[in-house]
Amino acid sequence: MNLALTRKLALLQATAANLRETSRSFTDHADMFAYRQFQMELAEYLGTHRAAGDIPHEPDVFVHEELDRLERVVQPLAGFVQEQLALGRDILDAKKESLTQPQVLECKASADAAFSALVETQHRLASGFLNHDLTMDTGDVDLAPDLIAFCKLARPQSPLLQPDRAALCQFANGEGTLHAQVVEHLDTVRATCAELLELHTEQAEILKQAHALAETGDFARAAALIEGLNPVFTDLPYQHVTEIIDGWRKNLDELEAKFAQHRQRVEAPWRAPFAQPWKVPPRQVAEDDRLQQFHDYLAKFHGGLDAWKNSDFARDGHSLFKKLAAQLDALRTDLRRRCDAARTRALGELAGSFALALLATQFPKQLLPVLGPIAVVFALVKASQAMRRRLRARTCVVFRLEADGRAIEDPEKSFIRLNGDPVRSGDLIAPGGYQLTLDTSFYEPLLRTVTVQFGQRNNLGVIAVKLNRDTHTNELGMRFMPVPGAMALFSVWPTRVQDYDVFAQDTQQKWPRPKFRQEPPHPAVNVSWDDARRFCLWLTERERRAGRIGERDEYRLPTDLEWSAAVDLGKETGTTPAERDGQISDVYPWGKDWPPPRNVGNYDGELRKDDFDYTSPVGSFPANRHGLHDLGGNVWEWCSDSYDGQQTYRVLRGASWHSSKAHTLLSSARLFNSPGHRVDIVGFRCVLEVRRPSPVFSMRDKQPAESPAPPSAPEPTAPS
Repeated sequence: MNLALTRKLALLQATAANLRETSRSFTDHADMFAYRQFQMELAEYLGTHRAAGDIPHEPDVFVHEELDRLERVVQPLAGFVQEQLALGRDILDAKKESLTQPQVLECKASADAAFSALVETQHRLASGFLNHDLTMDTGDVDLAPDLIAFCKLARPQSPLLQPDRAALCQFANGEGTLHAQVVEHLDTVRATCAELLELHTEQAEILKQAHALAETGDFARAAALIEGLNPVFTDLPYQHVTEIIDGWRKNLDELEAKFAQHRQRVEAPWRAPFAQPWKVPPRQVAEDDRLQQFHDYLAKFHGGLDAWKNSDFARDGHSLFKKLAAQLDALRTDLRRRCDAARTRALGELAGSFALALLATQFPKQLLPVLGPIAVVFALVKASQAMRRRLRARTCVVFRLEADGRAIEDPEKSFIRLNGDPVRSGDLIAPGGYQLTLDTSFYEPLLRTVTVQFGQRNNLGVIAVKLNRDTHTNELGMRFMPVPGAMALFSVWPTRVQDYDVFAQDTQQKWPRPKFRQEPPHPAVNVSWDDARRFCLWLTERERRAGRIGERDEYRLPTDLEWSAAVDLGKETGTTPAERDGQISDVYPWGKDWPPPRNVGNYDGELRKDDFDYTSPVGSFPANRHGLHDLGGNVWEWCSDSYDGQQTYRVLRGASWHSSKAHTLLSSARLFNSPGHRVDIVGFRCVLEVRRPSPVFSMRDKQPAESPAPPSAPEPTAPS
């Protein structure tokens, strides 16, 4: 059988079939004559070669079978190339977020095996082609022209006509652009994995040294070691130093909480039972014993500070010890004063009782007509007073404040004013008529008249309020706004490069910049949870010195629940962010539609919904109904909570410019990471917790109420 002749005749037959369809529209006699002449010559030519046995009975059927065979060769070849180019891509993409040593080892082993087997696999793929299937007429390997021509006429949808056909054929022969791409990709994956494994070993050793330093209280050197790391590996214990810091902070907080309990017990209203002075000393002794136990505990705590020399925490501990020791002495003095007063009062009552009893025994006939009515009146007065006290204890007001349909549960804001005095739900109040108003530093004005009935719970129902939309602007130009359900004023956008740069230069904080370009109004990235917390402490101290916030005001990271209130998520159940993660499955920052509309946030380019490849200037997209920008996209934002209550990981909210999956963009979605981890998709947002008295309230009255836009600023200088 002559293969070349068979293909030629099959191509002629396919051409004849194509002309047959075209001939139906011929109108020119010359065209019809030429077509018939071609058919006669083809039939004669075909008959001659069939008679000679040079070709099979139906050459076009034979060529179709050849094409089926070639498609079975080329299609898996394309799949194999894609597998090679995809190998290790997940690891390289995940480098921006998190990696583990087993992941890298597995990826390197796969890349090594693929590289070693590449030539053998190409030989196996190339063996699927016969000698006449490929041609090199133009200098490049490709399918034979007669096969391509036959496909175009008889099988126009064949994958053999795809643009990458020639490149796949060249790849099977170990040459061409695809071959070069696969080899370069596998080399890159192997080299990157080797670098990552070396980096993992180095960082494991550095973390070991940092942890040893932290255990001995040498926090400055430990922090310097940690700050020089790129915490990309989630299987390394970056959180060790942070755990020690958190544990120490917890000790300080617990110490203050214990003292607060003692103070509350001593200052609670108390008097000795009527005419029973002997009941005062046992109470005083019991309270003295408790205060002495706390004094011993405080002394032990102070002695333990010697193990933390030259650390910030030893300084904080000494300061707290001095403060609590002085307050403890004052509390003991107050206890003695209260008990002396109770004893004196009880002794006076006892002496009066004895005197009255003595007179009654000496002059019974004279005193009985007088003492009898007095005793009855006294008993009635006491009973009346007891009844009135009981009714007064029931005379209260209950209510519920709601803003935009959401309950105001913040204890700093959930109160009304009755005749100018602040009243919270459940507070006891004297009966009568009152003018109900609101605190205008939080809410828009409201005036109502209410009547409080004696001896009952006066339910005022739901009081609809509107938040005062005035914002507070600090010295860096960061703007803050109240949010229903949050205990603090929220920054209207994430902390910017221009804000964080001032902190980095002022404190000599190391700040690795991302590989992409950022302008001053962009959100600061490559900031760990520890970095964000230090920024809040620094900003608090700076603003207090400037007199812009009060001594009790502070900047901090928002809690997970405050962040949910800011994004207007609704009621969630669960005690930890881990339990609340993704719980509300149909709410996004822009609404309930999927995919997102265009220009609602800065998300991954895969969605094609915005014009930014990386971070965008804060405020580039519309604010939500609370006046806050970028709660969806741009950067993930640190919250103060641990993810699962174990203090190992901190929670992040809001998605980033690198996010595209529906479950990641949910308003209820959480991410978690080590508190020392820095990465270019993570930033943070501050909140300002204001406690009266504070200059913030007076400054808010002087500031504009419209939704702010981020101010421009000159290019910051990179921190040293």
